[in-house]
Amino acid sequence: MYPYNRNTHLYDTHTRAKETTMQPDQTALLSSDRRLEELLVLARQEAHQTARKFKTLLQNTDLAEAEAILKAMYLDGLKHLRLLREVGFTIFGNTSEMETPVEPEITADAAALMEELLLGEMDDINFYRNLLFAMPEEDLWNAFFEIITDKQNHTAALNHLYAKYFCKISGN
Repeated sequence: MYPYNRNTHLYDTHTRAKETTMQPDQTALLSSDRRLEELLVLARQEAHQTARKFKTLLQNTDLAEAEAILKAMYLDGLKHLRLLREVGFTIFGNTSEMETPVEPEITADAAALMEELLLGEMDDINFYRNLLFAMPEEDLWNAFFEIITDKQNHTAALNHLYAKYFCKISGN
């Protein structure tokens, strides 16, 4: 029988939380890293562009059947943007310099846009993995784990949607 009213955790969660909290000197060290700041700005810009692309695909009537999948990916993009802002705020104390970038034109061709998103999501997995490994603080890892997992799921879903809507199989 499962021991219901007992602490079954191997570690005391309160002690563990105190151990992994960022120390002021560690925060100062990270906040002085300009390359990290540039990477976070780049990640925010990418998250913003990706969310815009998913929103554009949502407006395509040919993909109405996939609306729930595309909407979930769009909302994930907004969540990634929020997570990246939180990481930036945790490290640098503000997010004002990292707001909305200049927005280039998005192609109207759904097949080309979906292919661009698919390839972009695959590249982003590697980008966020490298960014995760560059983080010395465990407190910041959860945001990147969540983003990487979402990007992997998006890759699988986009691959399915691209094959479903835009791949023509020639039969004999």
